[in-house]
Amino acid sequence: MVKVLLPGMQKYTAIILASRKANEVNRLYIMYTLEQGLVKAVAKGVRKPNAKLAGHLEPVTLSEVYVARSKGMGQITSAITLETLENIKKDFGKLSEALKIFRFFLKNFSEGEKDERIFKLLCGFLEFLAGKEAKVEILTEAFWWKLFDVLGNRPEVVKCAGCSGKLRADSKKYFSISKGGAVCLDCRQNFEGLTAISDNQIKLLRVFLGNSLEKTAKVKISEKEVEKLAKIRGNYIKYHFS
Repeated sequence: MVKVLLPGMQKYTAIILASRKANEVNRLYIMYTLEQGLVKAVAKGVRKPNAKLAGHLEPVTLSEVYVARSKGMGQITSAITLETLENIKKDFGKLSEALKIFRFFLKNFSEGEKDERIFKLLCGFLEFLAGKEAKVEILTEAFWWKLFDVLGNRPEVVKCAGCSGKLRADSKKYFSISKGGAVCLDCRQNFEGLTAISDNQIKLLRVFLGNSLEKTAKVKISEKEVEKLAKIRGNYIKYHFS
């Protein structure tokens, strides 16, 4: 059955990022949508006992959401769950990583900034994360660096970010947060706050940036290498997005 959109009504394919109490019975929902990027809307009565709409608007849910707009904040009139992503909600490790990403979206994205690539990337990530055999650490790391790329902050890991020379496999290399990429040993003295980065970590970044999430999820690498790369990523976020 096709739902007819009334005047002033908008349909969104939405990933529910978070919700906030609006008053005793209402909630404000923040969603990332295919059609319009970040969207905020109020759902009335969802805090009442047995409110059916609330079940379709839980954070970490992919839903079809209908919003009525006239003046001011839009009002959610109905919603249909498309994917419950239950395997993420039931796993503390998976849920924790998903919510960290959602908080990044809430902090760094503005309403109405549509980007279909980001929506598809986030949907794909959540789909793979919900899989029973998901490699949480490497999948999460791949998502972050691919997101930076889409946002215009692609790290330089093919050539030296300082001199543009070839990164030699037989030489020490470092990662410059401020320059946004790997630098060679000769350029080390030109930058401050460098972090040593291994050949395996550089190769991993190249794999992340050049392949789909599906392919990167199959990569075999030690947990220590991924953990070290995650520390670099954390500093990368603080410098470029905070």
